[in-house]
Amino acid sequence: MGWRGFFLWLAGVLALSGAVHAGVAQTPATVVWFQEQEAGIAPYPVRYIVTPDFMRSDDGRDDGDFLLFDRRRGKIYSVVREERRVLEVDGKGAPPEKPGSLQFKVRQHSATQAPKIAGAAPLEVELSAGGEICRTALVAPGFLEPVRLALQEFALALAVQQQRTLAHTPEPLQTPCFLSRYLYATDFQLSRGMLLADWNSDGERRQLTGFEAAVPVDEKLFVVPVGFTVLPAAGR
Repeated sequence: MGWRGFFLWLAGVLALSGAVHAGVAQTPATVVWFQEQEAGIAPYPVRYIVTPDFMRSDDGRDDGDFLLFDRRRGKIYSVVREERRVLEVDGKGAPPEKPGSLQFKVRQHSATQAPKIAGAAPLEVELSAGGEICRTALVAPGFLEPVRLALQEFALALAVQQQRTLAHTPEPLQTPCFLSRYLYATDFQLSRGMLLADWNSDGERRQLTGFEAAVPVDEKLFVVPVGFTVLPAAGR
């Protein structure tokens, strides 16, 4: 999709999304949908359900596998129902500090061709390190702020875990882009606004496809199933 096509698509998302559900919800949440893609794999939908205490991501099925982020405790649970297994990640702690030997840059400019969101033009943000562009993103400052904050907290929690396992990561994989993207600048785009899209040269891509506010959701969506085997992540 070229820039013109992307901006037309974005305008459609903004026009059709943002519905507010009436009624009293046991747990009101903001729900956003992304289309995500990895290299060599067809795009697939991912749903994020955000409350002040939790963020859950799944494929849209309430009874399927899911990832749960406990925002208060900084813990991440990856639940695989068929195997009755839960991988627990403890992301609580200070984000890793950048070593002096690593240099990266974050550049940004206003995407003036895009429709305004929350009264401002989106920003195009680019992370580069080691002479390479690591990732590029389009973000909207002041838009869906509760979701932006949850996604940023989640990215920082993953960086804490990544730091614990860095010694076990093969040195050839510890490129400047890898270290910047996953440890020391993991929230480079989310610190500037709500994610609309991001991508890299490896074929990975995400783009926002819809959102709803004040959605009534079942509190059971934020509960780790009882009786499942809980495995701590490596490095703890």
